[in-house]
Amino acid sequence: MRSQRLHCTDKARIEVVDIEVPSPGEGQILVENACTAVSVGTELYVWLNGAEPGRSPSFPHAMGYCSAGTVIDKGPGVAEVEIGDRIAGQGCHASHQLLDSFYHRIPDGVVWEDAVYLVMAAIAIRAVRKGCLTLGESLVVLGAGIVGQLALSLSRLSGVLPAIAVDLDDSRLDHALRRGADHAINPRTTDDVISTVRDICVDDGARVVIEATGKPAVYPLAVQLACRGGRVIALGSPRGTVEMDFMRDVHLREVDLTGAFQPMTPEQDHVYYPWTKDRDRQLLLVLMAQEKLTARDLITHRFIPERCQEAYEILALRPVEALGAIFEW
Repeated sequence: MRSQRLHCTDKARIEVVDIEVPSPGEGQILVENACTAVSVGTELYVWLNGAEPGRSPSFPHAMGYCSAGTVIDKGPGVAEVEIGDRIAGQGCHASHQLLDSFYHRIPDGVVWEDAVYLVMAAIAIRAVRKGCLTLGESLVVLGAGIVGQLALSLSRLSGVLPAIAVDLDDSRLDHALRRGADHAINPRTTDDVISTVRDICVDDGARVVIEATGKPAVYPLAVQLACRGGRVIALGSPRGTVEMDFMRDVHLREVDLTGAFQPMTPEQDHVYYPWTKDRDRQLLLVLMAQEKLTARDLITHRFIPERCQEAYEILALRPVEALGAIFEW
């Protein structure tokens, strides 16, 4: 079968290419995608630089890791889904593709525009798990992009109170308020973000701070927003070095700094930790089916694949305006 796929062919270049997709083999399914979602932070970095930090650029390579579509064929040994089922998977930007892992059947009633963000929701829930959020703890989410918004929603389901969103863009903060944030702070228009957060919280800062921007320069603020004995969860991938007064802001205040990297989520369960990649994603789909977790309201850009170069240029040149972006196949 012929498939269209988005390939990065050089730094800041992306094209639609035709490839031949073979019939599914053992354990594989063939999916016809309805839509794929752009991971704006990760994908734009790779598109601009040709690779993740520390890796040498290599071309061409497929782009994307969030997909949703219909199973049109399956190979031997596949029992979880049937032909005709809708699935959300960890697939690239393509019209058709083979998947052999990390796909889940979409429950009835869940729209494509929610399901396609399953992987990003799995990234967000990792921060909630690592943060060990409990009922009544105060929370700051730094960065109200897609992953930050999903982390905020999942944290509210865990019982955090109050929930504070911090971002430089008022439209993103408006989204956060509609999705359950109790307070929204824009550092551009707030004289002292740290004092403002401390005035809102019972403690001398937030019990939990989720850093979701991925910008190294934000970390000094993140640790200062946490209360004494508080927890900072590094959800965004900081591409670069971080400089801060570690003695003053972390050590003397006993602030815990914890990484939350979704690929480290275990694939095998344990009696003391049952939250595997599969179980987390099944839970997220249940929450979507119950309308307790949505993403469709965050979509600001819709593109056709033929406009992929223009799409990435728009997202790179005006990132503040881009919240959720999808390709419709």
